[in-house]
Amino acid sequence: MRSLDIEAVRAFIMTVDLKGFTRAASALDATQSAVSLRIKRLEEVLGRRLLERTPRHIRLSADGEAFLPRARLLLAAHQNAIGSFDADR
Repeated sequence: MRSLDIEAVRAFIMTVDLKGFTRAASALDATQSAVSLRIKRLEEVLGRRLLERTPRHIRLSADGEAFLPRARLLLAAHQNAIGSFDADR
């Protein structure tokens, strides 16, 4: 069974929302290369290219468009699960 790295999913969402690796890296307090590598590994796990990359721009591929809403749901569920324990303290 394949497993998704939640930080890679977060990096993917942030890169899409902020329209670039550098902005996402800044928001995630990471390097641009670390964000790029996380997304590359996510693509390898999924066996799909999520982003179309050019030297100056990124855009969602068709598979990225299909995965994005599911990625958002996964991240929200993850945050809710963690938050439920924080509320118990």
